[in-house]
Amino acid sequence: MRVPKMINSNMQNRMKYVQIQMSLALLMTTLAFSGCYYDNKEDLYQFIQTACDTSAVSYSQQVLPFLQAQCLGCHNARDQQGNVDLEGYERVIHYVNNGSLYGSVAHEPGFSPMPPTGQQVADCDLQHLRLWIDAGAKND
Repeated sequence: MRVPKMINSNMQNRMKYVQIQMSLALLMTTLAFSGCYYDNKEDLYQFIQTACDTSAVSYSQQVLPFLQAQCLGCHNARDQQGNVDLEGYERVIHYVNNGSLYGSVAHEPGFSPMPPTGQQVADCDLQHLRLWIDAGAKND
């Protein structure tokens, strides 16, 4: 028995429709699992060793940019989370002198870890901060 041409054509159209649907589903699944995610470079490249220039550490060149990027969003004159204001050298030096700036950033026992998310800042930033403090924490 022969299948009428019209029925055969409808089946072919239906099969093409199913193939298109499956292709779209596969494409959407691929896009969902390969999409971008937002992370910081320390997390993404944590196993790659990069050079850390510690030859000339200063407040204006390394410490202040670090504070601006990592700390001042929450610890400034308007938003003093934890009653901590790190806006300006005069305020920063107070936390340097009592040990809480480095202790918090380095996640040392007895200090509130900063940032509070548990992810410690980059080793190079910690080295810069430590060297600056050890050199007298000058406003340079």
